[in-house]
Amino acid sequence: MDEKSARYQQWHEDFQVFMNKTRESEKRSTLDEEFEAQQKIYTKWAEHYDDVLDKDGENYQGYQILASYISKIFGDTKGDTEILDFGCGTGLLGCALRDKSFEIIDGSEPNRDLVKIAKDKKVFREIYVGKGLGCIPSGKRYDIIASSGVFFLSASHPNLDVLADAVTFLKPSGSFIILTKKSYLDKDFVMWNSLKKLVDEGVIMEKERHFIPGYRKVFDFENDPQSTAAILHFQKL
Repeated sequence: MDEKSARYQQWHEDFQVFMNKTRESEKRSTLDEEFEAQQKIYTKWAEHYDDVLDKDGENYQGYQILASYISKIFGDTKGDTEILDFGCGTGLLGCALRDKSFEIIDGSEPNRDLVKIAKDKKVFREIYVGKGLGCIPSGKRYDIIASSGVFFLSASHPNLDVLADAVTFLKPSGSFIILTKKSYLDKDFVMWNSLKKLVDEGVIMEKERHFIPGYRKVFDFENDPQSTAAILHFQKL
């Protein structure tokens, strides 16, 4: 096994196997403990994060898929569209959006080691460092808040309760668009009641739910031979 393959295998054990155990465990750590454990893994792998996700590793294509979807929906206004990449990591979604000719992109991310790498890519106008949306200046408003591979990864990852805060950072008729794994939508920790409340109150609507097979490598522990992604598109009313 060459060095790159060995590195990917170690990443897979460190992160994906760990996360699967976290999702499936009936005896969960506290959310804070779980979050801190994840952040330590991200810090350990920050330098090689992009490498282990590329076509020779995890073959994660969520960033390109989400950027293509956004480009298709908002293509006529690319130069003026303001986007927040929520959970921007090392900036891979930001780069994919830039490649689709979007120009005004901010990021938010809790891990400072990932942020250092994202800043070097010079894609973002600003990167706000912190957990959730509390790090975003209160006066900011975006046409789109987008997120790839962040939601529902575990109980301590962002969930649908974020929508209540997110709408305050969206312009009128703004969109909140996430890409996640389809099978995660069935997890018992997904807060569908938070979404229902906002829909019932006339705050947001679910505009579209779109499924895309083959968005990354299939893992041995998954019962999903097509490795299907889900795009959830919500719109502020």
